[in-house]
Amino acid sequence: MVAPMDITFLGTGSAQPSATRNHQAIALRVDGDIWLFDCGEATQHQLQKSKLKMSKITRVFITHMHGDHCFGLAPLLCSMTDNLNPANNTTIENQQEQVPVDIYGPTPIRSWLRTTLKSTYSNLGRPYRVHELLNENDPVDLNENLHNNEFPGENIMIEDNAFNLPLFASADKGYSVQAAPIEHSIPSLGYVIREPNWPGKVNALIPLIKKNMAALKSQGVTNPMSLLGQLQRTNQPYTLPDGQQLVPPPLRPGRQVVILGDTKDPTPILSIADSPTLLVHEATNALTQLDTANAKEDAIPTFEEVEQRTKEHGHSTPQMAAAFALKIKCKKLILTHFSARYRGDETQEALDIMEEIRQLAVAVFDQRDLDIYCARDLWSYDIKMD
Repeated sequence: MVAPMDITFLGTGSAQPSATRNHQAIALRVDGDIWLFDCGEATQHQLQKSKLKMSKITRVFITHMHGDHCFGLAPLLCSMTDNLNPANNTTIENQQEQVPVDIYGPTPIRSWLRTTLKSTYSNLGRPYRVHELLNENDPVDLNENLHNNEFPGENIMIEDNAFNLPLFASADKGYSVQAAPIEHSIPSLGYVIREPNWPGKVNALIPLIKKNMAALKSQGVTNPMSLLGQLQRTNQPYTLPDGQQLVPPPLRPGRQVVILGDTKDPTPILSIADSPTLLVHEATNALTQLDTANAKEDAIPTFEEVEQRTKEHGHSTPQMAAAFALKIKCKKLILTHFSARYRGDETQEALDIMEEIRQLAVAVFDQRDLDIYCARDLWSYDIKMD
């Protein structure tokens, strides 16, 4: 049976939060847990409004060190580990028996988080560790003067323009996460999440079993249909009483999800991602009716001018996101990280603007109208198998 996988957008705004969009945070439910990508200010409040449980968060991946992507990390750790009282500080002995929250991100996330927790006298009810993704000339934090609840993290050096992240128990199950630097105004990362392959569908084998039902029962197979599960678990053929074989169907490729940080050019991630099930890409600015309504004709910018200004700030337009989606051959594209100009509520004006933004991407994405979405806060999307 294929495990469910879905993604919830806890915040979809850029730079300044608004009444209808919180700062960036994306929750991916995978491997029975929640993996959080970015953690802007007030992410803990958004989680409380959602159907997700903070206690299920086992990993946090930070794309870059702009505040709208990381300012909520320390408060979230305090809330999700349910311990703000220094008198109840977890002992070192107890911590060694607990699985730490794993945090991944660029330098100086480890020292910044450590300083934040120490400066605010924060004690956690669960340990954490930070794994820094380092380029060749980045300073290396040596895991010294740790916070009371901090375990030493790994320093992951870039190899062939990519980072291979340690996932520990999840890696044993076949999950993997890679990251690559992408272009923004400061160092930024894109993450590629892969799940293991799943057993193939066995429906076509049911008639063969039914044909041999009586003979199988006479051989002691009390529930012949259980052979289907056995076939998927062992991936070994089974010979039926009439001589026909139940041949395991080909494995179904696991899903691949690409989640990008802020970027004006994510092409460096192409080396580690190909035909993902889902791409999440920022679309900070666009040319919409907000720019054209009631404006003098000579004051209306062109698409090229909007794109140029957007790139100058390290960001993308819907058309840029869709062009990259085509290049990476993704199945589905979700746009996020919208300017505060674009409301994220259910008013007709907001819906019209967001549909206009979506259609700008659809026009570039081979008119695949059903494969592009604009995210809004607390919206969830079920990531189906191909």
